[in-house]
Amino acid sequence: MLVGEDYPWSKLFREYAVYCGVGCINVAVFFVLYYWLYENRLSEEYPAAAAWSVSYLISSVQAHFLHRWITFESLTGYAKSLTVMMVIYTLLWLISTASTAYFADILGVNHLYSWAANTAAFGFLAFLSLRTFAFPLSDGRITRQERLEEFRNRRRA
Repeated sequence: MLVGEDYPWSKLFREYAVYCGVGCINVAVFFVLYYWLYENRLSEEYPAAAAWSVSYLISSVQAHFLHRWITFESLTGYAKSLTVMMVIYTLLWLISTASTAYFADILGVNHLYSWAANTAAFGFLAFLSLRTFAFPLSDGRITRQERLEEFRNRRRA
């Protein structure tokens, strides 16, 4: 169960607020990549879907790094959390790329509206999936400060 005695609703909402804050950085990078790739036409037939898919993959790796360090207070190992996160993001990437292709490239909806709708729709779903599977509470918790100290200690050794 996601919410309980050790992880109350208030903690979930605070963590989601941090996720959204970090997400603003991720979305900004994602948008800049998307816009640049869209303008450079990776595909003539599906320009929005091509730009979406490439920028999504690049920004997913960046998102993992930031969410691991800032958003989720999880002891889950780096390789495990990256693998699970990429599986989650790949599933969302497939669905959202198809959605972008359909709405922007086939129906002719403005590609920026399609981009914004996809970003909003898949954001909360990604948060719940990451909290549940990539950074599960069952792996234990570590505060940001403790993670930073651990990193400093490894660098000194």
